[in-house]
Amino acid sequence: MAKRISPRKVKIHNQYTYEQAADALGVSVQTVRMWRQSGLPVLDSQKPHLILGFALKDYLNERWGKPKRCLAPDQFLCMTCNAPRRAYGGMADYLPYTSMRGRLEALCEECQGVCGKFASPTLCEELAPVLTIATRNRK
Repeated sequence: MAKRISPRKVKIHNQYTYEQAADALGVSVQTVRMWRQSGLPVLDSQKPHLILGFALKDYLNERWGKPKRCLAPDQFLCMTCNAPRRAYGGMADYLPYTSMRGRLEALCEECQGVCGKFASPTLCEELAPVLTIATRNRK
């Protein structure tokens, strides 16, 4: 399995040689050189070749960026299926954390596993025609 590389280790105002970039990210020098062939911009007009920090960070974010999940207002993220799902029976529970934020929890319509997402009271009001929402207190 491929190693997950964190772009947060790269400082955008620094310049890196291949060796410095490899040390900062915990990969081999050859790996950084291969990134150059796959699109990493490198200043190669003089030796040693330099990699600008912001360019390295942008490259890593583009290549290994966190995938975004776009949920419809009436969808939840199922923890079992790891996919967007609708609530089983059109029912959900709202657990308020603060006056402005809470969590909507429901059962998955596919596997009946736990689904959830963060929500505000205004979102709960918008979902009232679609979902039956019961407010619970935190334990």
